Amino acid sequence: MENAATETIDYPFVRLEFDGPLAIMTLNDPERLNAMGMEMGEAIATVLNEIAKPRRKCRALMITGEGRAFCAGVNLMGSRKALADGTNKLPVMGGVETFFHPLLRRLHAVSIPVIAAPNGLAVGIGLGMCLAADYVIASDKAWFQAPFKNLASATDSGLGWLLSRNIGMLRTKRILMRAERIDAATALDWGMVSEVAPADSFAVRAREVAMEIAHDATIALSEIKQIVNVAQRIDLHSALESEAQAVARTSRTKDNVAAIRVFGSKEKPQFSGE
Repeated sequence: MENAATETIDYPFVRLEFDGPLAIMTLNDPERLNAMGMEMGEAIATVLNEIAKPRRKCRALMITGEGRAFCAGVNLMGSRKALADGTNKLPVMGGVETFFHPLLRRLHAVSIPVIAAPNGLAVGIGLGMCLAADYVIASDKAWFQAPFKNLASATDSGLGWLLSRNIGMLRTKRILMRAERIDAATALDWGMVSEVAPADSFAVRAREVAMEIAHDATIALSEIKQIVNVAQRIDLHSALESEAQAVARTSRTKDNVAAIRVFGSKEKPQFSGE
């Protein structure tokens, strides 16, 4: 029996809501356009720990932003202050390898389906978080940018790797080397997002999509996620073997039995994520 309770937990600059099997993480620093500092990053790590607890029975995670932005990248104000104080040691830049990248690795490793819902601008690590998701539903007011070259900096957040696999090398270099803003319609056309919804109905549509996924056969979805994620790093023989093993694992689930029982009828199976 799944937990249908609704609960909200407020962390520094992050809000976590449990709505039945769906966890919703909202980046919540709208005055700074949800730019990510250390406190927000630590709160995200805490959220990932919380949703992994068995008692939560989370079957999907949705990530969105409060206000008019999804995430304006890493908060660089600490680095600006350090330069103003006459030091060459930039705290945020030094945190890429030790803090922000490990955080993104954890997000990529989340086993349940992850839905990104960029409600506005998604810049730098904000774009990286979208690319870590399995389904991206964007507001038609959203836009995406990786303005690292404007800071005379190389890229981070795995953007070169992730974008080139999603949209090809030339478009990736166009985004990264020209710091070009990509609007939602273009992002959909290029394959950076899965769906675009009108801004006035975006919040409702995003939750609807995320809730549909959370109530689906999420064990099977998690297996599919893993199969697709490793597909470009293995050969066909290994991919076939991986699929065979995943089919064997899903064939033991209650959801698989429920689906087979009504197969060929007009009845829809009720999935429990078990």
